[in-house]
Amino acid sequence: MSDILGLTGKTSPINPIRKKELDGNWKTIAAKAVTDDEFTKVLAKDPLKVLKENGLVAATGIKIIFDETNQEYSAKVPKDVSEELLEESKWWTWRLKMIKEFGQELDRKVGTVAGYDEGCQPPRSLT
Repeated sequence: MSDILGLTGKTSPINPIRKKELDGNWKTIAAKAVTDDEFTKVLAKDPLKVLKENGLVAATGIKIIFDETNQEYSAKVPKDVSEELLEESKWWTWRLKMIKEFGQELDRKVGTVAGYDEGCQPPRSLT
């Protein structure tokens, strides 16, 4: 039952069998993306190919487009589609945005922590 429920505790408009298939395949891809740098690079470079190779294909009626300006993929559907297809398109858009995040290298510099000086010894315990 929990496989069918969304984060809000409500049932998903996506067919439960389809939702379980999408989520199961996604979990496999996401786990590999966070543990395998080479896979992450390939995924970020050609997400649609990698998703398809791993069993994820958008339902008929969902069009995956690439926005050149923002350099990101999203899923689009015609205006008068079923709620199920609309929700699946949202599912795809969210995952495609996550893939973009997987592909970005975190290049943060660690700053100095307030009150810490490398040359100082830590304070001794008073006990």
